[in-house]
Amino acid sequence: MIDSHDYQIHLTGTGAKTGALDSAEDHIPTLEVASPPEFGGPGQTWSPEHLFVASISSCLMTTFRVIAEIAGLEILGYDDDSTGRLQRGDDRLYRIESVTLRPHVLIKDEHEVDKAIRLLEKAKTVCLISRSVSSVIDMEPTIAVADQVIV
Repeated sequence: MIDSHDYQIHLTGTGAKTGALDSAEDHIPTLEVASPPEFGGPGQTWSPEHLFVASISSCLMTTFRVIAEIAGLEILGYDDDSTGRLQRGDDRLYRIESVTLRPHVLIKDEHEVDKAIRLLEKAKTVCLISRSVSSVIDMEPTIAVADQVIV
């Protein structure tokens, strides 16, 4: 295991409220970013607010998959419909107040539903992105076996 690591990104401003992110060091494709329409951005482009919610959602997924693999839980499918709540505070400043994660996990064995829920909760607790932010992180999981929703 590592003790620390630096993640390098490069941002190039391409307009008044638009830019392009890349990480040449890690060979990651360019991602167009912009202010969201609520703040005068062009829309139809990933915003920092979208990326904030996406980082929490994707961290839960990747952390859960690692934990599930170690625990021997076979995952047949995973998707998540997450929502980040932007709120203006009494100080008139904005922040993402809360993020609701809605992971839907498809497993093979109906006897492992409780195990899947426990492992999702563990993943939520240890996800490094969730642990790094002050927003409230809620989770509303759904577990399905074959094509039948269980929880």
